[in-house]
Amino acid sequence: MRQRFDSRYIFAAVAAVVVVLAVVIAATSLYYFSTIHGLVVQADSITPNDQAEGAAIVGVTARMVIIVVGATLLAVTAIGALLIYRNRRELRGERHVQSIYQAIGENIDTAIFIVDCEDQVVEAVFENVQDILGVPASKFFAVDRLSSNEAYAKVAAIVHSGAPDERRTWEFQCFNAAFGRDMWLRITSCPVTLGGDAKVIYSLTDMTDEHDIRQRLMDSVAAAEDANRAKSNFLASMSHDIRTPMNAILGFSELIDREAGHEEAVREYNRKIALSGRHLLGLINDVLDMSKIESGKTELTAEPFSLAETVAAVEAMMRPQTDAKGQTFTVEVTGISHDRLVGDEGRLRQILMNVLSNAMKYTGTGGKILLRIDGSLARHGTLQHVRILVRDNGIGMSDDYLATIFDSFSREESTLTNKIQGTGLGMAITKNLVDLMGGAITVRSKLDAGSVFIIDLEFPPAEAESEEREEPASAPATDADEALGGKHFLVAEDNDLNAEIIGAILTIHGATCEVAENGQVAVDKFSQSEPGAYDMIFMDVQMPVMNGHEAARAIRALDRPDAREIPIIAMTANAFAEDEREALAAGMSAHVAKPIDVAVLARTVASLAR
Repeated sequence: MRQRFDSRYIFAAVAAVVVVLAVVIAATSLYYFSTIHGLVVQADSITPNDQAEGAAIVGVTARMVIIVVGATLLAVTAIGALLIYRNRRELRGERHVQSIYQAIGENIDTAIFIVDCEDQVVEAVFENVQDILGVPASKFFAVDRLSSNEAYAKVAAIVHSGAPDERRTWEFQCFNAAFGRDMWLRITSCPVTLGGDAKVIYSLTDMTDEHDIRQRLMDSVAAAEDANRAKSNFLASMSHDIRTPMNAILGFSELIDREAGHEEAVREYNRKIALSGRHLLGLINDVLDMSKIESGKTELTAEPFSLAETVAAVEAMMRPQTDAKGQTFTVEVTGISHDRLVGDEGRLRQILMNVLSNAMKYTGTGGKILLRIDGSLARHGTLQHVRILVRDNGIGMSDDYLATIFDSFSREESTLTNKIQGTGLGMAITKNLVDLMGGAITVRSKLDAGSVFIIDLEFPPAEAESEEREEPASAPATDADEALGGKHFLVAEDNDLNAEIIGAILTIHGATCEVAENGQVAVDKFSQSEPGAYDMIFMDVQMPVMNGHEAARAIRALDRPDAREIPIIAMTANAFAEDEREALAAGMSAHVAKPIDVAVLARTVASLAR
């Protein structure tokens, strides 16, 4: 590394040289002055015409003058060289400082500039001011408050407002014409004294990204608060919907106690309890379904299905409801090239039922509802485009509600809709399912003029499916007495009421059972029993000590032949498709959701009976 000498040493060396030269000149002058004086004295004693003496005097004088002049020139040269060196060193120093400014400016997000307090002139500025304001550092020295660049003009206005006597911070939004966008700037001033002069050091920072992050956080908080308010409003408005079926269940249960001797009345009360229970179950399923969708746990299956069969099944479920209200329900299917498609038939049926149920609920007695399935629109490649149109002439919706119809927990409040039961989740679930399928849903509606829902979906045709294929025969209804009668079941159930219910159902249909209060007890009972003691096992999933999945795996792992063959049916309130897959993966043979539907249970048992 090259050593740099301090300028003080250079000045000392030059001063020493000048002093030495001064001494030399003085000594030489004294010497020659003495010589000349001696020659002059001698000249006075000789004749004036003695030219040799005169020439000697002139020669000595000339030498003295040369020495003096040479020494003087040498001193002047040394001083001049010193001045040139000092100027060059100052210039290098300025360049070094500027390079430091540039290096700092290139590596920080803050531009710094120094302003003289007296004349308001910018004396130094980091180059990165151009990255923030779009103004080159060379032009920043002439601060113009009238610039068309609003950001630059506001900074100039702060600088020209006067030197602050304490540290201050400004933060503001402005439009930067150089970048063509709005931005947030923060400028901080700090008064200092440099070289005895009052200065202000300003730091300028682009806060746009920080403000954007802050705004997104505020929006997220606001959205969360809105969602919480919506859920609170939903729960408040849904209280009536929940209490209505609960009131019916409890009320009719009390009436059954009072009318126990009247068989017809008891049957009617029981039928109404079942209807109210199914309605309450629908409310619960909607809430759980929306929760699964929002958590991202909903998965679509891809299995072959018949579109015609799906539409027929939906029509069969909807027609009794529309007939009960005296509504005209029309179903049209046109332009379908491929009836056998691949997709999630269950979710498609759910979409159709949600939209049609909405139309039925919000259409009065004698109204009209149209379901049209159109496959004639353009498709992508070999995909079958399916357009679902549901039109009704019901009460319609306001423009304000149309903007939020697909939001969770959203219901339009009016004297008409308040009488209609529902969770406010049907349309949100439908929109999410359509999105998962890669489709689109739109709605048009006017108050008192009805609504039109249009859903566009695409499905790949099922491979190797002939349109003339033989239709499977309808499966006959399973007789519960025949399916269950005479069998002995092991029931793993930790809830006493549920255990009592399944025990009563089995007893009614001629079967017997043994109850295990948790999974571990169920494993122990089976392992200690004789082969063939149990015909099947009904296994709850959520149990203490050992859950149903663990118990099923433990049974399958037992070293006895019937452990791998005995049917194990998951009988659980975990009713989603993912829950069924988990049960089958744990070694169970089938899945039946709670509340228990005797017909479904009988059909499942019959299919697994050996």
